[in-house]
Amino acid sequence: MIDSKMLMTVFKGSSAEQLIKYSNDFDTLILPNDKVKDSKKLIELIADGAYDYVLSFGQRPNIKNKAHIETTARNGESAIETNFDCEELQRSFESNGISAKISHNAGTSYCNCLYYNGLRYIQQNNLKTKMVFIHIPFLKNNDDVDWFFAKIIETISRIR
Repeated sequence: MIDSKMLMTVFKGSSAEQLIKYSNDFDTLILPNDKVKDSKKLIELIADGAYDYVLSFGQRPNIKNKAHIETTARNGESAIETNFDCEELQRSFESNGISAKISHNAGTSYCNCLYYNGLRYIQQNNLKTKMVFIHIPFLKNNDDVDWFFAKIIETISRIR
C-alpha cells in the first residue's frame, strides 16, 4: 500500500486529546476550542493538499466504549457528506474489537463546525483529501482507555 499523509485533529482538553499519546505516526493538530480559530487552523494545514486523510476526533457524552463515525456535517439547512468510506472504517474498527456506529449527526457545536468548514473547503478547492469526524466517549465512559485508544490508533494506522 502507498504510504499516505495523515492529519489527526483533536480538541484541547477533550478525551480525544489523549489519543495523541498513543501515536507518533501522524501529524497532529490540537485545536483551541474556538469555532473560528479551529476551522482556520485546519484550513491552513490542508490548503496545499498535502494530506491524503484528515481524521478529526471529538468527544460525545452519551456514548460508552464505542466510536461514532460521522457521515454528515450541517450548517443550517446546508449539509455536506464526507468523501470518506465510513462503512469500511466501521468494519475496520469492529474487526479490531471496537464497537462503532455510523452516525449522521456531528452535533451542533465545535465538532460539527470544524467538520462542515473542513469538508466545505475540501469540496470548494477540489482537494483529494478525505476527511472524517469520529466521536469517542468521555474518558469516564470508557472501561479501558488504554486498550480503546491503542486500538483506535492501530485501526486508523491501517488506512495508510
